Amino acid sequence: MSKVMLLGTAALLLAANEPALAGESGAGLYVPGSTAFGAGVTPPHGLYFTQGFLYYDGHAAASLEGGTLDLNAQKTAAPFIANLLWVPDREVLDGRLGLSVSLPYASYTRLRAGSNALGQNVETSGWGLGDISLKAQLGWSNENNFSNTVSATVWLPTGRYDSGFAPNAGKNHYGVNVSWGFTKIWKDPGIELSASFGLTGEFENTATDYRNGLGLNAEAAVGKVFDNGLTLGAAGFIFKQITDDKGSGATLGAFRGQDFGAGPALSYSTLIGGRPFSFAIRHYWEFDVENRFDGQITTAAITTRF
Repeated sequence: MSKVMLLGTAALLLAANEPALAGESGAGLYVPGSTAFGAGVTPPHGLYFTQGFLYYDGHAAASLEGGTLDLNAQKTAAPFIANLLWVPDREVLDGRLGLSVSLPYASYTRLRAGSNALGQNVETSGWGLGDISLKAQLGWSNENNFSNTVSATVWLPTGRYDSGFAPNAGKNHYGVNVSWGFTKIWKDPGIELSASFGLTGEFENTATDYRNGLGLNAEAAVGKVFDNGLTLGAAGFIFKQITDDKGSGATLGAFRGQDFGAGPALSYSTLIGGRPFSFAIRHYWEFDVENRFDGQITTAAITTRF
């Protein structure tokens, strides 16, 4: 596999007809659809920079935001995310170690409620810093074009957060995710299959005494790999909460959530001015959503190697 094709795997991104109900913030720290093509690959030695963008628009019959109950809620979130990944020129357990940090440095949030708990129509919007995440990963590859990676991610409560009906860019609590992913490429006929599986735990939001339950996530992408560096196909995800929400702030009850999504996916790797670049874009339509916001997700990213 060429250096340009390997770079394409380094892009890290930073997810029903009837409105669903939604627990605190209507979503957790882990964003469904975060991985697709190259989910199991840790790239070669180097320093990689990714500029990512995510756009989400969804709705819920009721949502808890900053400790307040909002009815007929709509949320738009659009963070710009910078990611820096370092892969040292040294193997660990016969694999490649990767250390990365992601910073949602400009996160726009807009909230609208057809009627809040006081019977008012309300809307708020604003920009802010999101929650920084730190990730460590270890990956292996073999001569059969099979790669797999294990990783652990920690979220820090650095994002903008205010109690009440506010355009919060952060969740105001810590979180941890552990994942395993794989990528298999068949050179003839040129097909890639990638998938990842993970578990996310979230800590208490001390401002609201709310703690989201454990969540399982599975994501996959399959596509045609063309000789010009283009991979074109489809991606999907499943999120399933397996324990109850807890705390005195969990006024809507156990509120176990689930979320399914699917849509087109594209990645493209090339050289620009002698430097390798990778571009990726995906769009997901959510369906069969329970106790989370229900809508659409678009992600885009550009990655280069220094």
